[in-house]
Amino acid sequence: MPVTSLPFLRLIGLLFLVVLLSPAGLRAHDSQIAVYSAASLNREVPVAPNSIAIAEGEFAESTTHAPGNEPQLVLDTVAVEVEGSDGVSIRAAIFSVEPTRLRFLVPNLPAGNAHLTVRRGSETIADGNFDVQAVSPGLFSAAGSGGGLADGHAEIVDIIAGVRHEQDLAYFDDVNGTFRPIPLNPAAAGTVLFLRLRGTGIRFASSLEVTVGGVVVPATCRNEQGMSAGEDEVRVGPLPVQLVHSEIADVELTADGIVANTVQVSFTDSGGTWVTFSNQVSRLFQEHCQICHHPGEVAPFSLMNYSAAKEWAPAIKQAVEERTMPPWKPVAGHGEFLGERRLTDGEIELISTWVDLGAPEGNRADLPEPLEFDINWTLGEPDLILETPRYTPAIDATDDYRCFSLKIPESITESVSIIGMEVRPGNRKIAHHMILYGDPVGESVGREAATQDGRPGYECFGSANISFSGFTPGVESYFLGLWAPGGRPLSYPEGIGLYLRRGSHVVVQMHYHPDGTEQSDTTRIGLYLADQRTPQNVTVVPVLNTRFVIPPGAKRHEVTASFSLSEASGLVPRRFLDVITSSGVFPVDIINVAPHMHLLGREIRMDKLSSSGERTPMIYIDDWEFDWQDQYTFKNPVKFHLTDRMEVSAIYDNSAENPRNPNNPPIAVRWGDRTVDEMCIVFFSVVLPDLCTLSPGLCASH
Repeated sequence: MPVTSLPFLRLIGLLFLVVLLSPAGLRAHDSQIAVYSAASLNREVPVAPNSIAIAEGEFAESTTHAPGNEPQLVLDTVAVEVEGSDGVSIRAAIFSVEPTRLRFLVPNLPAGNAHLTVRRGSETIADGNFDVQAVSPGLFSAAGSGGGLADGHAEIVDIIAGVRHEQDLAYFDDVNGTFRPIPLNPAAAGTVLFLRLRGTGIRFASSLEVTVGGVVVPATCRNEQGMSAGEDEVRVGPLPVQLVHSEIADVELTADGIVANTVQVSFTDSGGTWVTFSNQVSRLFQEHCQICHHPGEVAPFSLMNYSAAKEWAPAIKQAVEERTMPPWKPVAGHGEFLGERRLTDGEIELISTWVDLGAPEGNRADLPEPLEFDINWTLGEPDLILETPRYTPAIDATDDYRCFSLKIPESITESVSIIGMEVRPGNRKIAHHMILYGDPVGESVGREAATQDGRPGYECFGSANISFSGFTPGVESYFLGLWAPGGRPLSYPEGIGLYLRRGSHVVVQMHYHPDGTEQSDTTRIGLYLADQRTPQNVTVVPVLNTRFVIPPGAKRHEVTASFSLSEASGLVPRRFLDVITSSGVFPVDIINVAPHMHLLGREIRMDKLSSSGERTPMIYIDDWEFDWQDQYTFKNPVKFHLTDRMEVSAIYDNSAENPRNPNNPPIAVRWGDRTVDEMCIVFFSVVLPDLCTLSPGLCASH
């Protein structure tokens, strides 16, 4: 095949090279050179004329690339001269000079042994011999080793729609560190299939023969990539339909009588449904993934566009097949929750097929309308934003619990209902978790004023150190909300909210876990308020055990906790119990649950037990992960009667085999606020009628 630039290369190969001085500090030396094909990377096979080759040696202190990737006869004062087997010396054009290798275009040499000399200015810095063969073997391999799976694309021509799709022949599975085939379907209805193989060294082949699975298939050779790319293309096809019966087929290529290496492609007899990012996968990502995988959210990469999804395709396949993504921890059958991020078997198969096909993009015209996410607030601009002051934990602190007293603005002149909440930690590197407490009479103001360490807020291990005396029982909740890694914004159902008294304060308890460097944080809490007070109020109730010891080495240590109104006097004020038990409001609705453990936690479940012994599963997480915690809202509220009892069972792994164990060797672990301590809590939210309206005078001071 003629190349129009060949006479030009021969002409410039005869030009006189201006002698340049070597740069200061570079030591001149003689060393042998290894020369091999840039396509196959196989040092044992010959290179071909007019192909890209790599020479290994010692050449420079830094890397220089040819401008525009157009080869230069002199690059970084380096020149390459090649003497062919016919004794004629030709200057070779250089693509790049690196410290230990350079990339050059092999001149149009005769077959046989050639000698290469590398000079910097007038000094010879390296030389060596290499073999030249008319057509280089080691072509078309995805692994670059000269064998295995083919490197290139399948071209699927839809003869009915008149469109073309491209599909890789193999992809690199970075999880297992190997190349995997992508099956082709030459029998798909209404389509014609071609192979487009990539390689180096056959530009000038005058005869070309290709067999696929032992069947001779038409083939042509061309170079569309440009000389500097060093990539030829062999177009094979159309492929015969009978190849569909071959799972793996050998592709054998003979050019000018020289046999290149054998590579393989994979075939399937599936229905031939063409799965692309544009027409199917993007919609799955919108439904299940993009809520976390968009810029500014907790996920480490975005899935808002094709290029990002393509890069992570093998990892996405592994994650969905292992069901670690989407991150949905509750076990099915133990409570039914809104917003479940579970993929069906069919959806998992669809994503896996897309990856196996090489993660094709498809036609961008098939894309759905993109979802829009506020980079600051997922639920939109809040009605009220509370912000903690900038706080810097001590570098050597293990855990730092800090409370900040935040006043409700005076512009809010009436008591209101919180119907949604979103937490935006300013620095996720040190923010361990956050709990928001109500403070209706401003007790936290005095505690903050009494602090002596000169820093914002006050130290508050355990809780916000606020008594229950200022709360109106059955109306105001001691707990207002929480955030932990993996937590999502919370929205309450229609007509339900958290009562927030005008003129009150809220306390933000931040648990910081410093990383040994100076880090600061300012956390924002966005509150969404109802236009009018909701007729029902939320009260958050904890079921917890603070008196346990997890022995060192214990693989499955169980801790239990329980809650019932008859035994709640130690946790809930008697006045509160009297009001709600005498109000006739039971049974009440439980609308959500939120389990919480630390690093040793493995499983946690909560059941509701009736006085008759009937057990209702509320939530069960069998693979606890601290980085994925959430508040889970029931699809249908669960009734809680006066005589019901909540039972919690938590399993902890305090063995040396637990990779999350913070102690090596393991030690006894108790309840505590530090990350290296443990907790056993399940919060649940109950809904009560607005007792301010049911009990006249109860909220008169509000």
